[in-house]
Amino acid sequence: MLFKQIILLCIKQLHNQRSTSAIYHLLTGKRSIQTVQDAHLFGLDRFYGVFPSLSRQAFNQHIESYTKQGLLDKHITSNFDNYSLTKEGITHLSNIDKSVNYFNGLAFYKSDELFYKKILLLTQVLTNQYKNNSSYIPIIENPKILFWMRKTYREIKGELDKYLHFLYDDLYSLLKHLTSEEAEMFVDRLTSYKHYGLSIHQISKKYELSEEHTRLLLRAIVHKMLLLIKDNKVQTKLLSNIVDDLPRLNMLTNSARVTYNLLKKQHSVEQIASVRRLKINTIYDHIIEICWYDQQFPIEQYINNEQIAHVKRAIQMTQSLQLKTIKQFVTEELSYFQIRLALTRIKNVFAEGEFNHVSGN
Repeated sequence: MLFKQIILLCIKQLHNQRSTSAIYHLLTGKRSIQTVQDAHLFGLDRFYGVFPSLSRQAFNQHIESYTKQGLLDKHITSNFDNYSLTKEGITHLSNIDKSVNYFNGLAFYKSDELFYKKILLLTQVLTNQYKNNSSYIPIIENPKILFWMRKTYREIKGELDKYLHFLYDDLYSLLKHLTSEEAEMFVDRLTSYKHYGLSIHQISKKYELSEEHTRLLLRAIVHKMLLLIKDNKVQTKLLSNIVDDLPRLNMLTNSARVTYNLLKKQHSVEQIASVRRLKINTIYDHIIEICWYDQQFPIEQYINNEQIAHVKRAIQMTQSLQLKTIKQFVTEELSYFQIRLALTRIKNVFAEGEFNHVSGN
């Protein structure tokens, strides 16, 4: 079960440093610096936001169930309750589902759903309009997607045959990179002329899967398709236009966004603090926020690679992410700001390379 494997992988990666609440916030895509920080630090960014509809009650029931199954051990500490894998839990992960490697949650946060819904609507509209059938109800109700579809249709309606072939060729080229069952499941969801796509419930019954597994697998498939297009591993004639137009969600707070714009204009921290009438430490907080959300933001002017490596060694030595503990094991000249900055560039600190690609059979 895909959901079970994801939960076990998250618990393994967290290394007893976080409670299961951190996993829940990760899977549902909580927009907080702490959750994004955890995603990067523990090498779990691919799972960020992959199950936004997951309820806390259902999540807790699964944790309890896996514990009863002997896959997890519960530990009660002074700070929170956390879990670790039992031998049975570790064994369960030795037969991992390959689709786990499709996920790229943080990179495709929100855009995955937009891409998927546009494909669903595009398929329905082009196949029906090609058959001169206008008496159908759009399967997508989102006003922005409907507006996009109307605009797109006006541009291509004179060559429906050509663009319908483009859509078919694009999907065929992408689906060749999936297993036959994954490809069939994706096609089962498509609605076309005189054919209604199956619901999540219907697909679950057809393939004898849980609805949680089905939802996750469909999202994983979409992530795989997006990555194939973005990395130019599959050349598409129609779908690449959708990918190019996908907005990148700006997760920064409004105040940090203002600071970010000033930094891009080469203003110093002191200048920004003065202009904005804010404390320098507040600007530092903004920079930390920016660095978590923008992994390409240049930090060389604040900290070098050797200092980052030093912070990483301190974390591995102390097995702690507490700033006060780390500070005791790094050189005196490193400030708390620099330590926090180093954390934004350290991934999977407790299990280097262990999760970057999970092997499957």
